[in-house]
Amino acid sequence: MRLEDITVEVRDKSLARRGLVRPEELQLEATDNFNGVGTWKLTLGAERPLAQVLRQPGAGLIITGPNDVLMSGPMVKAEFAATQEDPGGSITFEGVSDSICLADALAYPDPTNANGASQTKAHDVRQGKAEDVMHSFVMANIGPTAPAERRKTHLVDGVSGGRGPAVIKSARFPVLGNLLTELALLGNLGFRVVQSGSSLVFETFEITDRTALIRLDVANGSLAGQRVAISPPGVTRAIVAGQGELTKRQFLQVQTPQSVEAEADWGRRIEQFIDQRNTDKWDELQQAGDEAMEDAGFTAVNVQVVPMEDGAMRFGHDWHLGDKVCVIVEDQELVSNATGMVLRANAEGFRVGVLLGDPTGFSVGAALSKRVTTTEARVSQLERSSDVGAAGDNQLLSIMGVY
Repeated sequence: MRLEDITVEVRDKSLARRGLVRPEELQLEATDNFNGVGTWKLTLGAERPLAQVLRQPGAGLIITGPNDVLMSGPMVKAEFAATQEDPGGSITFEGVSDSICLADALAYPDPTNANGASQTKAHDVRQGKAEDVMHSFVMANIGPTAPAERRKTHLVDGVSGGRGPAVIKSARFPVLGNLLTELALLGNLGFRVVQSGSSLVFETFEITDRTALIRLDVANGSLAGQRVAISPPGVTRAIVAGQGELTKRQFLQVQTPQSVEAEADWGRRIEQFIDQRNTDKWDELQQAGDEAMEDAGFTAVNVQVVPMEDGAMRFGHDWHLGDKVCVIVEDQELVSNATGMVLRANAEGFRVGVLLGDPTGFSVGAALSKRVTTTEARVSQLERSSDVGAAGDNQLLSIMGVY
């Protein structure tokens, strides 16, 4: 991506587009997370008409890339500052992506009842293909078919392709985004909420395998440098507990060949207890264990790389958030998904960073601390510039964690 590929528009509370921020005025930082909540920060002169629009509650941004909307979302903070050099002052706006609505909401045991204190059902149990179940939970809780008090204004349902394995999922007040993340792990799926036209659309998509096309390597000239760190798995044996008491309680142990191999490599048996007393279905207990293995049951390799400025494989054109790509480390081919994006545009130039592997998860705070390094620490590497290569104004700086 280059600066000319990006447009930044200000919208009002009704999602109407009120104006375009001129490229020469852009002071923007944006971070997006695959299957998570993104954040953005924009500074505008206080005298700018768009600044007065954006400071109103419910207003927000639409950031569009070369092929699609990269991120959209509401403003959550507006801070005015003035100095002797700039007596008119400026306003720094901070916001989140529209996927925040999935972190704001819980999945009710009875989503037809908008009162959380008078739920009469134990669980909302849904089954079918993973992608269909994801759409079903969202629409039932905050979509057009939800009770009027819980509906997210302007939210509509995107298309489900019925992808992923057959699943069964019970919900009793989990964060809706966390529920979706668990289902997406099993189905190799991505999801987000983004503005399209005058609506907010809940979208799901299948992860694209681009490992044959995107191969990042110092030897082939696509990388200026790289740095590698390795850490143990987060879990190698998951003990999943269902219903019942004491010796009559259901228990299931879940591991994978990958987790057992990592266990042998590190000489550590790492156990995790998963409380699933919400169900007595063995398939659902197995599914909970599988989710833990997909999330952390492997040796983690964190790779920080700096692609060449004139690289032919550009993020946003040839590969995108969620795609699976290949990076060569010490003659080994490592594969992972693009799990985050960092975009900065200011007077010093334009940069895009990409995070691979080590997904941040879904939380109200927009990021969860994970193994090897936190997302915040990895993003700070972009802000300080990399130690392994010079950072030019149009450089694509990727900070990657692969396994």
